[in-house]
Amino acid sequence: MAQASDQGALANFVDEIDPIPFALGALVTFVFIGLAAFRTDWVSSQITTAFSVFGEGLAWMYLLAMFLMLAICVYLMVSPYGRIKLGEGDPEYSNFSYLTMFFSAGLSAGIVFFGPVEALTHFSSVPPLFAGSAEAGTESAMVPALAYSIFHYGVSAWGGYLAIGIPVAYYAYKMDAPFRTSTVLVPVLGKDGLDGVIGKTIDTLAVVATLGGIATGLGFIATQILTGITYRTGIQFGNFETLLAITGITIIFTLSLVAGIDRGIRRLSDFNIVMMGILLAATLVGGMVMSNISALSVLNTGALAVGTYVQNFFSMSLFTGTGVEGGTGWTSFWTVFYWSWWIAWAPFVGLFLARISKGRTIREVLFTALITMTTVSVVWFTVVGGTSMWMQFAGVSDILGAVGEFGNGVAGYALFGALPLGALWQPLFLILVVTFFATSADSSTLAVAMLTTGGKENPSSVNRVFWGVLQGLIASILVVLGGASALRSSVIITGAPFAIVCVLSLFFFLRQLSDDHGHVLFDGDRSWFRSPKKTTSKSPVDDVAAGAQDDD
Repeated sequence: MAQASDQGALANFVDEIDPIPFALGALVTFVFIGLAAFRTDWVSSQITTAFSVFGEGLAWMYLLAMFLMLAICVYLMVSPYGRIKLGEGDPEYSNFSYLTMFFSAGLSAGIVFFGPVEALTHFSSVPPLFAGSAEAGTESAMVPALAYSIFHYGVSAWGGYLAIGIPVAYYAYKMDAPFRTSTVLVPVLGKDGLDGVIGKTIDTLAVVATLGGIATGLGFIATQILTGITYRTGIQFGNFETLLAITGITIIFTLSLVAGIDRGIRRLSDFNIVMMGILLAATLVGGMVMSNISALSVLNTGALAVGTYVQNFFSMSLFTGTGVEGGTGWTSFWTVFYWSWWIAWAPFVGLFLARISKGRTIREVLFTALITMTTVSVVWFTVVGGTSMWMQFAGVSDILGAVGEFGNGVAGYALFGALPLGALWQPLFLILVVTFFATSADSSTLAVAMLTTGGKENPSSVNRVFWGVLQGLIASILVVLGGASALRSSVIITGAPFAIVCVLSLFFFLRQLSDDHGHVLFDGDRSWFRSPKKTTSKSPVDDVAAGAQDDD
């Protein structure tokens, strides 16, 4: 009976896969694993070279692409198109659950890893854009350091997600198109054309980009787990132990979640948010009561940082570093890395946002991403990152010393351990990191399984375990080959082609909206090179408003 069940599971696995994206995605993964195993030094050197070629050479593309995506998203939010409803009926989730899922999908992994350390890093080495106005290690460096952290997790971070999520939601709920990344090309290819060469190419690129983005996220979180164990117990992890540990942890979480051992994955996500809230409050209150840190200094720094972020937004968004000493290397290491990471996650997060946004207007989705989530980032980085800088500056804790010895992943443990009742907060932070790894492992394996089954909502367990094993191997190999640098390089490489897809997606979407609901910027009878036709039509704004009312 068990053998028949196993054969049935394998048959379901074979029947459900979308051959081209699955085969090419698996092939790329196996080739990378094979090369890493037999030509380790060569792969390591190629990853380093690729970081310079893609990170510095294509910085203009990443920066411009993200800026364009954000500009279009802002336009959609404030234009009459914002009233258009994505699907009929009421929203499927409460506002609280919707916000929680938004956060968990788009920010969770990076914000936990970099929250305690990014601002501190910029504090110790001022970003080139502000090097002339601030001195490293002084109070003057705190505001630009925190401003750049907020910038990297602010409104721009959501451009790639929204470039996939909103168009797919519109086409899926309005035109019954499939939940696939290639669905963004419906205005060009039509629904029937998605199974052609171009559609399959886009879906394959989505798989490769997602694998790179997920491996980076899992690698950072796994590194944080191992670093925390080493920091608290002294147990060291060599290359082989690191490979086994990261792959093993990924497989264990994937198997347990697929088998239904932990059926409360949504509750686990809620637990993560509650735990973050507790640690946030502990950091804010603990920092304030410390005698060496003046009251409200952290919040004052945060307020100034938000002002600096707003004032210098355009300069920060388009700063390639050209002509500034160390500028190009810094931009590729930080901003280009982040933009490529968000873009690499766009297929997964975008499809997820499309699924949970049914019944909401375009404006609601955009407001949630650009305003609400940015506010969450501002609060987290202000309190956690700001307290790290003030602790270092006041001599309360040498967090930079711990980072120099153990790596960036240790910053959170050093920060929470230095707070009043640090013996309580430090293990709680480790638990938070572990639970975030669990949710990331589950959601990521589900994401790739969906992408390789043509958008199937519930892929088979065999499919999810297959990708769980491969993702664990990729993440662990990258950590062993070059640590954080290799993780950054991988996502910069895999995200590059998809940056173009995201930009085109929004331009095609604007064209589709104008066809369906009327033109907003220019009347539909206008032409750039021919005389306008002498016809009468309704006001374009009225057309859009009428379309929105029809949807309600």
